[in-house]
Amino acid sequence: MFIMDDQHKYDALGLINEQVLTPTLDSLAASGTYYNQAVCQAPMCVPSRNSIMFGLYPNQTGVYRNTRGGVSDDSLPGKTMAQYFKDAGYETAGFGKTHWGRYKTGTRGFETRYVSEIAEDGAISMQDLNPEAKRRYNEETKTMGAGEENNLGYLGFTSELPEEDHRDGWITKQAIEYINKREDERPLFFYLSYMKPHAGHNVPKGYEDLYDVDNISFPEQPNWDKDYSPHSEGVNRREMYENYWKDASEEDWKLMTMRYYANVTWIDDMMGRTLDALKKKGILDNAIVIYTSDHGEMLGERYYRFNKYNLYESSVRVPMIVSGSALPESFKGGKVNNHPTENIDILPTLLDLAEIDMEKKLPGRNLLENKPRKASFSALHERAGEAAFMWRTKQYKLILVLNRKSKAKEYSIDDIITGEFYDLKNDTKEWNDLHGKKETESIQKQFTKQLLSHLQSL
Repeated sequence: MFIMDDQHKYDALGLINEQVLTPTLDSLAASGTYYNQAVCQAPMCVPSRNSIMFGLYPNQTGVYRNTRGGVSDDSLPGKTMAQYFKDAGYETAGFGKTHWGRYKTGTRGFETRYVSEIAEDGAISMQDLNPEAKRRYNEETKTMGAGEENNLGYLGFTSELPEEDHRDGWITKQAIEYINKREDERPLFFYLSYMKPHAGHNVPKGYEDLYDVDNISFPEQPNWDKDYSPHSEGVNRREMYENYWKDASEEDWKLMTMRYYANVTWIDDMMGRTLDALKKKGILDNAIVIYTSDHGEMLGERYYRFNKYNLYESSVRVPMIVSGSALPESFKGGKVNNHPTENIDILPTLLDLAEIDMEKKLPGRNLLENKPRKASFSALHERAGEAAFMWRTKQYKLILVLNRKSKAKEYSIDDIITGEFYDLKNDTKEWNDLHGKKETESIQKQFTKQLLSHLQSL
């Protein structure tokens, strides 16, 4: 079973942040392994999700951006996660967001498929099955703008709609009804993917009541006169967010943060209900459950930055948990893995555990093998003619901006435009750029060599 949500900040988990209520995810971590250094391969939906589902880096899928990103059904870079399991004789059922990109696609391996947005040929959509509920949701969120990510979308409000009128609520209802009616004797590959806690923060009634807004903390801002972010300067509506939140009241900051956490709790609750339904049917008696998110959420950190589109910690890191009754004993019982981990590790892990042969060698690593990589890698292709790449360990992070090449193997040291370097152990907020500084010269050179070598290997 693979569970994913959207824009889930890596530390918005109860097991590491007492402000956040996530009993379902905490329980999965307590019975399995929590990977606390996991990153996505591109900090935005379309390229990240393509990388997860194909088990490939953006430079291998050819999907780099949300805008105009994606591959058509007749030019896929490999098998999808669902197709692997379908070809191996599994029943494949997918509920919720995939976001393949600009092309209209088929279900890409899912026999049963329900979507609340972004139609797929062969899928049942919320618009088709419950058009009035979809209309009510669209009406409630129309002031939040495209993607529900404008400032009102972030500030949010308590929804007046019942849960099943929300897209994720509708998906949960369809998933549980399917589980309760299921009679197929084949093994099951089950995919559950949510659109929240991504803004907008129009949370169903009851979840905000679980929080005391007066006790919610929000990001401290650096003492800067303007934004400092060489690899992502000017990206993603900076002016809109900065101009609004610079002057926002403390009450608005607390409400915004609390509603994001309430969204997290709502999604966690629906995950729990779905897992309960699977358990009652006996489906979890011999199962692996992997959870992650497609990317993080800045939530106003680092000089009024919101959502993603950068390689800083809250954007690029993701929560990741591996659990389930079929997990080897050495990975059960609340283990914590501190090694560099990537979202492309999910597909090879599931295939190895299911003893399914890979169509071709994938670059990810089985999360249950003790073969840690040197560092984790992520990519950002948001500015014309440029590409930014991250090379990260638990202590250090290098970000390089290079002249963009059509093939990864063409990158060289001569393409470097600028860079950033952070000591994550002593500068957790990434306010102090050490790139080019004498005290970290040696480790920067080492990271630069390793990053370029990794790119050339793709």
